[in-house]
Amino acid sequence: MENNYTYKEQYNKWEKFINGGNDLSHLRREVAKSWKNCRDLNVNPFKKPYLMSEDSIINLVKENQYLIDVVSPFIKLITEITKETNFMFVLCDNKGNVVDIRGNKEILEQAKKSKLEIGANRSEIAGTNAISLAISMGKPYQLVGPEHYNVHYHQWTCSSAPIYDLNGKLIGVINLSGHYSEKHTHTLGMVVSLARAIEKDLLYKEKFVRKPKVTRSLFTFDDLIGKSDSIQSAINTAQVVSKTDTRIIIEGESGTGKEMFVQAIHNASARSNGPFVAVNCGAVPEHLVESELFGYDDGAFTGAKKGGKPGKFELANSGTLFLDEINSMSKDMQVKLLRVLQQNEITRVGGMDPIPIDVRVIAASNEPLESLVEQDKFRKDLFYRLGIVTIEIPPLRIRTEDVPELFHHLFTKISNRLDMKNSEFNQNIFTYLKSYHWPGNIRELENYIERAIVLAQGKVITIEHFPKKVAEQILLHNNEELTTLEYVEKESIKKALNVFDGNISKTSKLLGITRKTLYKKIKDYNLQYDNIV
Repeated sequence: MENNYTYKEQYNKWEKFINGGNDLSHLRREVAKSWKNCRDLNVNPFKKPYLMSEDSIINLVKENQYLIDVVSPFIKLITEITKETNFMFVLCDNKGNVVDIRGNKEILEQAKKSKLEIGANRSEIAGTNAISLAISMGKPYQLVGPEHYNVHYHQWTCSSAPIYDLNGKLIGVINLSGHYSEKHTHTLGMVVSLARAIEKDLLYKEKFVRKPKVTRSLFTFDDLIGKSDSIQSAINTAQVVSKTDTRIIIEGESGTGKEMFVQAIHNASARSNGPFVAVNCGAVPEHLVESELFGYDDGAFTGAKKGGKPGKFELANSGTLFLDEINSMSKDMQVKLLRVLQQNEITRVGGMDPIPIDVRVIAASNEPLESLVEQDKFRKDLFYRLGIVTIEIPPLRIRTEDVPELFHHLFTKISNRLDMKNSEFNQNIFTYLKSYHWPGNIRELENYIERAIVLAQGKVITIEHFPKKVAEQILLHNNEELTTLEYVEKESIKKALNVFDGNISKTSKLLGITRKTLYKKIKDYNLQYDNIV
């Protein structure tokens, strides 16, 4: 439906709707649907959109550097074409975050007034706009004046088009914005043509001048939070070994922050300018692990890409390869990995020629590898080849003195991300949080903090905003002093053993510890249970 209303007529209809009206007959169907969504989401049509912090913007640009690099030559072209017009070019990632913006000084100053700059978000949470519609609909869209839900966008006409990679995955959105009076269908056509040209360039690069995506290494030792002896010991060891090329094994339960440690080691090492590549060995199907790590040659198997594909070892050359959950790797694959570590070269699947590699391998496991070696579940020779030094990341339950500092850090990060910076919390929640056993470790704490911020909706956060099980776990004396952590742990193990009638597997799973650790605790606490199985 072509919109032939004047600006004033559109504004009047917008004003009636945001004041409780329901007439959307003047809008195109997609825009009307988005307006309804914005109302349901309680989007404030008068509030200027949220802008990320400076640190978050730096990380945002780093994470999207490949997209920026791909689009950059076309940005120069489009800005040259539009330099005599009052239009600006905007590049967003697939979540609607602005990662680049170009235009003359005057229009960029106008854009800043409505918070249209790098670090802004143009998904639907900021109100109906052309970028949000291009993302949600997966096709080009143009919006004019008061068709925008947010009043701060009413001065703009925006034309957006999505960009897809070779697998049909949305990777970004390009947009041209100018004064609403400058609306022209040719603008949308220009943006669409530009998006298609970018996609063709991506196809060309995949076939010939290829730049594979690698994981960004963002964390440093400054990001590792905690003053407890156990975490400080792990940090100090990591700092020492980061200055060498010594092979390291990182051990710790899920959610303790093993990858943060690995990234910090990489960034402090002589390889910090090289790539950082991470592979979750437990998430890759067994039959694909070899090609994932070592790559494959042209025609290696049905469905193989023409020209072949490099594996993670090649991508990590001169940098660091992080093999997470290596304990899940099959025995056959362990033999092949051992050979690579011994010879410092790989051979692609289906290939004949060895390829030399210069990679520092850091492995991580959520189970003690030495214990798995004793159980004949992990190769002894690979264990010794992988790790000269083993760093154990302590679970959160044995360093609960770090909970307040971790809470403050995560609370600030999450409330900024959610644009809920006025959130507050009651200090007495630390009494509860420090006595909870945290089976999911820091990841669980982070999830519960976000849950509490969202549920509180600007009110003071109390323990009521956390799951019931957190409050139930606290054991208080009559004088309201906490029992020892040892007593809490002992009682928890006794209760769990009773519930599961001595079943070690079920008990260890509930408590979030390994079978080996549970057996040790039973022995340490001298727990007598006749039916242990």
